[in-house]
Amino acid sequence: MTVPVDELVARLARVRDEEVGTAPGGPGGRGLLAEIIAAAPLLAPRRTRRRARRFALASAATAALAAAALIGVNVAAPERLRSYANAAVEIQRTDGVYEVSVKDAYAEQRRFTEAFRKMGLNVRLSIVPVTPGSERTIVAMGGESASRHGGPTVWSFDDGCRARSGACPLRVRISGEVGRDRLWLELGREARPGEPYANAHWGRKDPALARLGLPRRTVAGAVAVLRRAGLKADYAIGTVNPDGSGGMYRAAPSWRPAGGRRVGTAWTHSSTTVTLMVLPAPGDPRPDPAQNP
Repeated sequence: MTVPVDELVARLARVRDEEVGTAPGGPGGRGLLAEIIAAAPLLAPRRTRRRARRFALASAATAALAAAALIGVNVAAPERLRSYANAAVEIQRTDGVYEVSVKDAYAEQRRFTEAFRKMGLNVRLSIVPVTPGSERTIVAMGGESASRHGGPTVWSFDDGCRARSGACPLRVRISGEVGRDRLWLELGREARPGEPYANAHWGRKDPALARLGLPRRTVAGAVAVLRRAGLKADYAIGTVNPDGSGGMYRAAPSWRPAGGRRVGTAWTHSSTTVTLMVLPAPGDPRPDPAQNP
């Protein structure tokens, strides 16, 4: 015998349709409500929690990806400044050329490097005292950028300002690829009285000093000549070869060579001091680290 499906399902129901009626508060309605409430905890509780957990994790992952994307946008290649200035220096960038104007040549050295860092450049600029006539020129340059083929071109220039003692800005131009590798520059300024020259060297020609005829004199004789000229002596130990190469070092400032030793060569150390270099001899002191950085 065949029984319709609707009739089989109807036989399973504990509450008949005619018992429910139209009133929610009737006996049949209350019975059906009780059945639903009793069965509610059995309606896939774990699956609901797992879905909620998956939704929370998915939301967190989405937020993390959004944050990462935001960070990536912020970090990627910020626009470089076109200009920066502090009390010591001003830098202007135009068509790949950096115009550097040093306003205070005697400011703390960190102020110059700070300005380049603000411009996104890895450049260390030092303003150093130099011999008369070498002011406003690049006296030394180095670093990875300077040694790399195709690195930056650096030159100083005179804008016609002839005032001394820092009244005129010192100007430098830098062009080409610069910023990723380190570049260091030394730009000359006027030295204060008695301040050692950064570019002092035995190979530098000094006509005024040459007239004193210090080489080949004894140390005692050279010191006497300097005193008559109103100058002092300091000392170095070393050798100069005929081709101009050589090496030297300084001992402690209190060291004095014997008066009978011969002066090999001499050069201007500052506006008040001349360096006398003697050939090495047994018993000479070792180099003083403080005098030979």
